[in-house]
Amino acid sequence: MAEAQSIKSRIAALNLEEVHAPAPGAKPTYNYEAVTSKKKPPPPPPSSRPPAYSRNTVNNPPVLSNAPTTARQLGNQPVAVTASPKLSPALPPRLPPRNGSTPTPTPRQTPALPPRKASESSVRRRESTESISTIASGISTLSLGSAKTNGTGHSSGSNGTLYQVRAPAYDPSKLPPLPKMKVEENRRSKATLDAMRSKRDWVPNRELPPVLKTPAELPARPSLPPRQSTVRDQSPHVPALTQRHASNDTSNTSGRINRTIVPPPQRSALNMGFNNKQEPAPAVPPNRPRPVTSDAAPSPGAPPPIPLSSRPNLDAIMALKPKPGAVSGCLKCRDFSGPDNHAARFPRTQLPSSDVGWLAHQLCSQFSSQTDKARAIFTWLHYNVDYDTHSFFNGTISPTTPEKTITSGLAVCEGYAGLFAALALKAGLEAMVCSGASKGFGHSPLEAGEAVPPFKSTHAWNAVKIDNGEWKLIDPCWGAGHIGCQIRNEGYVRSFNPLMFTMDNNEFGLKHYPGESSHQFRTDNRLLAYEEFMRDDQGGRVQIYDLKPHGVGERTLSPAQATIRVNDPHGPSVVRIQFSTICPHWDHVRHGTGKPYVMLLNIAGRDGRKSEYRTFNTDAAERTWWLDVPRIELGAPGQKITVNAVTTYNDRDARGMTYAAWNNKTAYSCKFGVLCAWELA
Repeated sequence: MAEAQSIKSRIAALNLEEVHAPAPGAKPTYNYEAVTSKKKPPPPPPSSRPPAYSRNTVNNPPVLSNAPTTARQLGNQPVAVTASPKLSPALPPRLPPRNGSTPTPTPRQTPALPPRKASESSVRRRESTESISTIASGISTLSLGSAKTNGTGHSSGSNGTLYQVRAPAYDPSKLPPLPKMKVEENRRSKATLDAMRSKRDWVPNRELPPVLKTPAELPARPSLPPRQSTVRDQSPHVPALTQRHASNDTSNTSGRINRTIVPPPQRSALNMGFNNKQEPAPAVPPNRPRPVTSDAAPSPGAPPPIPLSSRPNLDAIMALKPKPGAVSGCLKCRDFSGPDNHAARFPRTQLPSSDVGWLAHQLCSQFSSQTDKARAIFTWLHYNVDYDTHSFFNGTISPTTPEKTITSGLAVCEGYAGLFAALALKAGLEAMVCSGASKGFGHSPLEAGEAVPPFKSTHAWNAVKIDNGEWKLIDPCWGAGHIGCQIRNEGYVRSFNPLMFTMDNNEFGLKHYPGESSHQFRTDNRLLAYEEFMRDDQGGRVQIYDLKPHGVGERTLSPAQATIRVNDPHGPSVVRIQFSTICPHWDHVRHGTGKPYVMLLNIAGRDGRKSEYRTFNTDAAERTWWLDVPRIELGAPGQKITVNAVTTYNDRDARGMTYAAWNNKTAYSCKFGVLCAWELA
């Protein structure tokens, strides 16, 4: 049986058959029987032969030629065969049967073909009338240096001739003419253009100053006189300077270099027009007045003494500077009439715009104290922003901005705090907004044994850094006013409460508990727990009516509880009712509204059958009031005892009335103002 040939040899034979195709209608001259079984296999390819390139084309691959370079043809044309006649080669023998009866020799292993390149990267889309051409099909595998054929090697007819694109013959006469050279402008015109462009590096021509031919004839620079003494005589005459020495003295000018003095520029001829003659320069005086000698004057070579009379006092300077971390003076007694009156000069309805920076500058620019700046902003919010009770009770509160608050004049606690912080920051202050739990509108104290509710943020206030670097807690919302009686439909009541600005941080923290413990800013450096905050008023505190006109502090009232037991076997038999002013150095005339009133305690008597008014005991400055009453004489359970102030006596203002005049009264008429009340149990 014939020897099996490789697939590569069979492909080469098929290609040859296609190239040397017989005439149309002619019978093929080959058959399977004409092939000898002992035909030699084709020689192996040389080791240095380059691998065949993979071609992504529908055309048949060209036959690679091993002929020399000069004998090869261009493009994809195969080498013509001249030795043998134009006959079709015989087909390779058929493959042996697969019955395994006859052993077949092992075919030679051919080298693996290289991987096929991706067709997407080499395909270029053209018009619908043209075919798809590839980059790899335009150049022959071994003819990289030859001329490139057009497209993919389409034939012009049946003879197989390919179109070739060649460059035209070189003809120097057909070359385009060169552009004309630019003619450079003369330097004078270029300088004119540069001057018109006003370049910075261009300097106009300037005339040099005249050079003096005889510099020695002019006088040299005179020497300086000796330094005068700071200690002068009591003579009214002005001390004279030393006489000017001649510059041509050889003893003084030894080793000195003479410098050329450039005269001043001459005046323009235009200034001398209209009979305006040039004024001559004044002559230099030849001599100066002689100095007045003094025995106390130091030598000319010694420096003057340091004047000790104008030396600053370092201790006095350090005493005026604020001490870091120090607590400022009592704000409750400080006079804030300046910032308060200044803040009232800028009503919201007359502002030119809602610019926060402009308003902050108008309110705080004239004050150097940080405390006064913060107070001016605090007071302005009281005069110009009302609490939005309609949105609060209807649950329609929406986020706001400082500009919106200035425009509308309505806000809740968050709007007050946000506008205060914005104005303070624009004024150069350090401020922040604090939020957390509070004991304001709707708060009810815990009963004995009641569990502490979870933390809930219900209010917002501010912290601002005032004088001496102290962080001060303030509440501009509660300081501007309060919500009136709902039964009377009072709505919002605008009432200035300065205690929300002057109250110390420890007392402020008993009604404001921030969500961040670092915002408590207590003066005792203690962190108050939330449970302690909620149980501070457990069972209720004394009922407050009106304390501001009297300068009485809320935390000074004793007993602090809301109820007083009439029959208490574990308590003392005598109950002391006591209260004081908001600070120990309070002055009713300077800090308050005037001289104090007469304070009375209204009790119901034994079993509540005899109501009477008892006067309080007080000190000389009337800053503290106290009264001891037997517990059984307070009244019956369910009744109330109140602290009253005599505001009107015989249709006149009762300020300044003495307790002796009240005790010795005969016929009278009066009115009372209630400060606080306790309930008897």
